[in-house]
Amino acid sequence: MGTDFSTVLLGEARRLHPKYDFREGNVITPEHWQGLGMFQAIFAVAVLHHIPETKQQIWVLREAKKHLLPGGFLYLTVWNLWQAKFAQAHLDSLELKKTNKQWVEIPFQAKWKRFCVAFDVASLTEVVTQAGWKIEELFYADREGKRADVLTGENLVCVAK
Repeated sequence: MGTDFSTVLLGEARRLHPKYDFREGNVITPEHWQGLGMFQAIFAVAVLHHIPETKQQIWVLREAKKHLLPGGFLYLTVWNLWQAKFAQAHLDSLELKKTNKQWVEIPFQAKWKRFCVAFDVASLTEVVTQAGWKIEELFYADREGKRADVLTGENLVCVAK
């Protein structure tokens, strides 16, 4: 089962995987979590960095934990926005950073900017553990999923129980 708030992405998922259940919804609303069921694994890929407030991030992770079967795990990724290629985005977001130093707007297709939270190892650890998860692994990964460092990793990956 998959979920997203993007009708376009869900349409593509349904086209590629017609036998699976895909639901539209916003993870920061209680209604989204009602009736989702229980899962052996929960994959939150490129979700958390789009949720602006730490309180909301923790709430979403706690809700996810409620839907995990015993022995299951969370696989969470956030974009690594500390790569050199995002330096200009951080500079362009200085006004936004007055509200929260982790906030940054990332250009998308030269048309508009996407709001993101620039997590690092410390800030992601804090949010995940405050939500009640025990981190099993936390690492930067390159495009192929191989371990990398903060300067070359595309994503920050967390596996937790």
